[in-house]
Amino acid sequence: MYKSRSRTVFIGFLIFAVLLLSRLFALQCLQHSRYQLQARGQQQSTYFLPPRRGTIYDSRGNMLAASIPCYSLYAVPREIPPERIDEIADLLFPVIDTDLEQIRSRLTGERWFVWLKRQLSEEESERIRRLALPGIGLKEDLKRVYPKGNLLSQVLGFTDPDGNGLEGLEWKFDRQLRGSPGWLLTEKDGARREVAWHRSHSLDPLDGCDIHLTVDEVIQSFAEEALERVYRQYGAAWASLLVMEPSTGKILALANRPTFDPNVYPLSTAEERRNRTITDPIEPGSTFKVFPAAAALEAGLVARDTEFYCEEGAYWIGGRPLRDSSPHGILRFDEILQKSSNIGMAKVGMIMGRDNLYQSLVRFGIGRNSGIELPGEAPGTLRHPRDWSGLSLRSITMGHEVSMTALGLLTAFSALGNGGVLVQPRIVDRVEAPTGEVLYRYPVREKGRVVSEETAREMLDILSQVSVEGGTGRRAAIKGFPVAGKTGTAQKLSPEGGYSHSLYRALYMGLVPASRPRLAILVVVDEPRPEYYGGVVSAPVFKEVGERIIRYLDLEPVRPGEELPT
Repeated sequence: MYKSRSRTVFIGFLIFAVLLLSRLFALQCLQHSRYQLQARGQQQSTYFLPPRRGTIYDSRGNMLAASIPCYSLYAVPREIPPERIDEIADLLFPVIDTDLEQIRSRLTGERWFVWLKRQLSEEESERIRRLALPGIGLKEDLKRVYPKGNLLSQVLGFTDPDGNGLEGLEWKFDRQLRGSPGWLLTEKDGARREVAWHRSHSLDPLDGCDIHLTVDEVIQSFAEEALERVYRQYGAAWASLLVMEPSTGKILALANRPTFDPNVYPLSTAEERRNRTITDPIEPGSTFKVFPAAAALEAGLVARDTEFYCEEGAYWIGGRPLRDSSPHGILRFDEILQKSSNIGMAKVGMIMGRDNLYQSLVRFGIGRNSGIELPGEAPGTLRHPRDWSGLSLRSITMGHEVSMTALGLLTAFSALGNGGVLVQPRIVDRVEAPTGEVLYRYPVREKGRVVSEETAREMLDILSQVSVEGGTGRRAAIKGFPVAGKTGTAQKLSPEGGYSHSLYRALYMGLVPASRPRLAILVVVDEPRPEYYGGVVSAPVFKEVGERIIRYLDLEPVRPGEELPT
């Protein structure tokens, strides 16, 4: 009996020893890597070090978007005593201005980490430090700021709290701006506190590249201020203003109304964030007459003194009347543009014919993207002649049945100010590494000749008569600086079909000085009330902005005898 009991005990110990050895073998050999990783996770912490997102500058080095150091608030719920959750939530609520129930929910549970509020202000951070609450901490972070507020906001766009570009240049150039994160390895004690003397850098972050724009902050402010006034004065649905350098395609200013502040983008609407200068194709109305006119002159089908009978203001084509805003009898070709005669331009279009007109408009870039470095550009529309109706020829010459963005319209017009050569517009000048090395510079890109230099000079001469007495754009005149421009009053399409007789779009575009254009400016005001003519609503805005830019750039007035292009 004694031996039997001893044998049983021995077998029991043997089984226990086998099980123990098996478990030790499993832990030390089979599951070594797993538990080593768990131990390392308890003993070490890896912190990702965010890179500084690149800065966006204007053409003169003024900062438009930058990342600044800040702190973000987090909690470790499992380190918060359950009985203190309500107390801590009540203390945090007035500081971070977040829903009280949401704070309590985030403080409850067994999680090791949860964000309470990202990117605190300095005042909020200091108040949190003074509270010294258990399980509540502050983590170094970077905050994207836009020091100029809503200036150029639709172009710049914005980022989310994690630094991801969401719209505008912030999205388009996100890869260049964001940089690469680094990481830091540290040891922790039994209370999960960092042991500073066991800290080691493993990899430094690589900061993002800087973006330098062609936009001039001062010129941009001129555009924004003038556009804001006309937008409010006429209760417009929206308004846009563009300033371009004709010879290089540089965008000096791009403004839209309504607008928004990217510093608080969650408070804005999609309409306020819309960059209408590139996203919204519009029928350009009478501003479009410039292009078929230039094409007819280039083809030698008309001369500036060729006369057209304008039917005393009413002309029937295809069983439908075509009218001028004021009746005219015989007008010369240059007077048709000066007085913006629809009937006169329709007759010019008939001389050209469908195919010639279409091919000429294609050369001006009508119906194609401009290629600017901004997201969301719409190409506009220009249908092939086989899809035209019997009325299309007359309609297209006066800016109907064709659509363009504001940028596309000004780009095409600027070709006349560049000796007849179409240039791709650009708003980014260069991309620089954090060291200051230029990684890429955007060159001037010529897209082809649209008319001869002689035709371009003659068109500028003709269009300079639009802004003098007797022309539709006389309110755009600038003393000492002849303006080659064109007004437009475009009827908008009615939701019920056809063209509305109450909704209009007022436009004015001009080149200044006409003899050697330095600036191309376009003003678009959508649904202004009660006035709606381009020469009344938009031309004065051109004048105001043009005069301010001329003073700012200190341009010399045109000397006597140099009024006409040479």
